[in-house]
Amino acid sequence: MSNNRSRPARPARRALAAALAAAFLTLGPVPGPLAPARAADSGDLEQFLDSVVGTRGAGYAIVVDTSQSMANDGSYDKVRSVLPAFLKSLHPEDLVCLIPFSGSARACDMVSRDEALAELDQALPATPDGPASNFGRAFEQALDGLQRAGTDVGGVLLLSDAQMHAPDDVKYRDFTASGWPALRKQASGLPADRTLTGYGIALAPGAEVEQVLAKVFPSYRMLDASGSRTREAMTAAQDDTRLLQADRAVTGDKGKGVSVSWPGASGDGPVPAGSDLRLRLTATTDALPVRVTGLRIEGLPEGIEPTGGLPRSVDLEPGESRDIDITLSSTTAQREGWGSGPRTETWQLSVDGRVSTPVAGAAERFTDRRPRLATVPAGESLTVRGTAQVTVDPTRWAAALGALLPLLAVVAVLLLRRYRPVRGLLSAEGVDNRQPVQIPLQGRGEVTVDLSSLLEGDGSVRIRSVPGPLREQPPIRLRCRTADRPEREIVCPPGQTVLLCGIEFHYAPLPAQRR
Repeated sequence: MSNNRSRPARPARRALAAALAAAFLTLGPVPGPLAPARAADSGDLEQFLDSVVGTRGAGYAIVVDTSQSMANDGSYDKVRSVLPAFLKSLHPEDLVCLIPFSGSARACDMVSRDEALAELDQALPATPDGPASNFGRAFEQALDGLQRAGTDVGGVLLLSDAQMHAPDDVKYRDFTASGWPALRKQASGLPADRTLTGYGIALAPGAEVEQVLAKVFPSYRMLDASGSRTREAMTAAQDDTRLLQADRAVTGDKGKGVSVSWPGASGDGPVPAGSDLRLRLTATTDALPVRVTGLRIEGLPEGIEPTGGLPRSVDLEPGESRDIDITLSSTTAQREGWGSGPRTETWQLSVDGRVSTPVAGAAERFTDRRPRLATVPAGESLTVRGTAQVTVDPTRWAAALGALLPLLAVVAVLLLRRYRPVRGLLSAEGVDNRQPVQIPLQGRGEVTVDLSSLLEGDGSVRIRSVPGPLREQPPIRLRCRTADRPEREIVCPPGQTVLLCGIEFHYAPLPAQRR
């Protein structure tokens, strides 16, 4: 977007700006949402409009009454004197048409400001001598011309001193005639992306300007009803038109902001750290300038920073892109882990920061709308592969051990309860063979003993403690297996005798364990 602040074609506007606040005090009965901002300093207003609206042209249809009554009190001469200054204050991108009217109206052919200036003397008669004031025919031409212009915002400036007078026109001879509803429908039927406003400038008190505007335009403003501030009122109409453009621009940029891309990065795989990278920031707005502050790259390991750093802030005009060249070092000695040594890593880099617009305050002040941009940059991330020099992190190990020791203690208690060591002596004596076999149990969790000497055939007994509290002497579980019978088992408490497989087993704890 180009900046119009230094354009040489604006002296007329600057000469009128001092009276802007007073002109808006006479706004008509349909003030609209932008009216409270008009009393602001005109220099700030012009700067805001140039920044946001820029080269977006508006359309103006200037409807001038040329009936005989306009010769009274110099009304027509006043219009002829202020029109050149108003046309010069327009932007090169604006379109304008001059519609002198009396019993009929001149066609609205939209041209540039320079063309309108060149044809001003030819378009307007030297003296007003028309027999009527047919507002309806003038509005027909204005609406047709503005619809063909295609500008998003248009304004119809009506300058007249008289009552409506069209006795020979059945379509518009009075407010009950058939032509007015069609005009109203045409003014109301613009697409949603276009805005049209009627502006009334009465050249004499009591003129019927406001009444006829209300008949045609759903949105209208009476800028001067006294005939004493014609010059200021025309400037006010231009500023109001541009403020409507600014309002649409601020609303249209909702959710937009700054996009991030990495031009030159290959999409086939990670970019090796140590290579030169290019970060591109692009404003996605159509009207609002944007500013990125607190710019930083997220996802970098500790110790790696972009060489040369990043700018503190980046200002972008709508649609503008800015490239930032950065280099990342390939290794760092700051990484701590479970072990030590070099380690290849992949880093996913993204761009963060705060997105705003430098005209946020002016937008709220002049349009009563807060810009609602995306607050952070959005877009592509970048995968980078580099090498980290890892050192042992004692804190990590200490934390791991601190968490592991209680777990090991719990596991140890559970295992000891399940596999309690047995301390004592187990005697085994066969029913038919009274030669006892002594089986020492000295802290072993499980013992297997051959019982063939006490049996007629092969046999063995497996001895194991029974799970239970650690502070008590555990019973033992005896499982006897013989050649001709299936395995059998029995639990023998301390100090008792049991019979199993034809053998008497007596479990005697050590004296120190007796309770």
